[in-house]
Amino acid sequence: MQNIKDFYSSEGTLVDRIKPYAMTLFFVVILVDLILQIPKGPAMFNFFPKLYFWIFVSLSGFLMISILGSMKEQLHKYITGTIFVIFSLLALVGVPDSFPFYAPGQEQHEIEGQRIQKVDKIKVSIGDTDVKPTAVYGWIDSTVLSLKVKFKTHFRSLVNNLLKAMVPLQKELQDMPWYLFAGLLYLIAWKVNGHKIAVLSVTGLFILNIFNLWDGAMVTMAVVGTATFLSIVIAVPVGILAAKSDRVEKMVKPMLDMAQTMPSFVYLIPAIFFLGIGMVPAVFATIVYAVPPGIRLTNLGIRLVSPELKETARAFGTTPWQLLVKVELPLARPTIMAGINQTVMMALAMVVIAALVGAGGLGADVYAGVQQLEFGRGLMGGLGIVILAVIIDRISQGFVKDPSSA
Repeated sequence: MQNIKDFYSSEGTLVDRIKPYAMTLFFVVILVDLILQIPKGPAMFNFFPKLYFWIFVSLSGFLMISILGSMKEQLHKYITGTIFVIFSLLALVGVPDSFPFYAPGQEQHEIEGQRIQKVDKIKVSIGDTDVKPTAVYGWIDSTVLSLKVKFKTHFRSLVNNLLKAMVPLQKELQDMPWYLFAGLLYLIAWKVNGHKIAVLSVTGLFILNIFNLWDGAMVTMAVVGTATFLSIVIAVPVGILAAKSDRVEKMVKPMLDMAQTMPSFVYLIPAIFFLGIGMVPAVFATIVYAVPPGIRLTNLGIRLVSPELKETARAFGTTPWQLLVKVELPLARPTIMAGINQTVMMALAMVVIAALVGAGGLGADVYAGVQQLEFGRGLMGGLGIVILAVIIDRISQGFVKDPSSA
């Protein structure tokens, strides 16, 4: 309560005193608008598009205000502020108000139980007994098939719910003017890593647009972004648990080793079998491949925090939660962000393989180039993936700042 009172009783100029109330009003408007979208119909058509719109507006406003606040010369501040206002007005006028949402190919499903004709099993005679080493294959197949039939409704519900969030995101990215997306990316890169990286990022996006790779790049961003977000949601808590408990670390480590050493195509088998064809199985196959670095480096970063610092924090009476949030996580941030960076890079590495299950995007161009021997198409699709990887890598490196060196 005291923190809330301090927030609203800020002193200073008129702008400083109005700012807390303006922020509260802004978030109340967002909350009310989102609540009003719920009774209008499916969340895929109403709630999620509005949610993405407000996220874009909030992020853009925060970046603009923070950049203006960091400028010291008033002339530069006025010029930059004018440019921001002009581009904001263009963005509000130019962004389309409606998006045709659909999930290509998701309505087509294989009939349950259909299988390819099996090959005869190998038999080995030991004395008078015939042993079938491959009998375990049939047991695995029958078990997995029974699980699919038993939990069919759950898997379909999972696919449909995830598509409700992914398809609007994909369509909004594709329908957004490229210069608007480039402007937002420029602000982010400028904020976290300076002008040079910002110019490099916008140049990369400009190249994607010139070579007609924009739609594929946005589909790739939707798939990779969703997979990366879910991977981080899984990796950070599991990494924290592994850092706090040696038993959890011993349980998790073999699973991470298996996930990192198993061939990437193997992930597609259960993903297709349980989730069908499309973006959703591609996301889950990507998560399995991309989540291990995040877990490992989160665990490592927290374990490398100085024991002396932790003892000092405990001596001042900090609770375990305060120790984690205010000491361990801030000091482990460079290592954790390095893990997130590797998670994004490994998610991008799965783009071509994900195209095999109908994810689309730039990976589909590469796959089509290999399948149809179209060298130019495959090369340009690969170039687009490289550009996205470089942009994301350079921007994410700006978040890796060691607080103990400041």
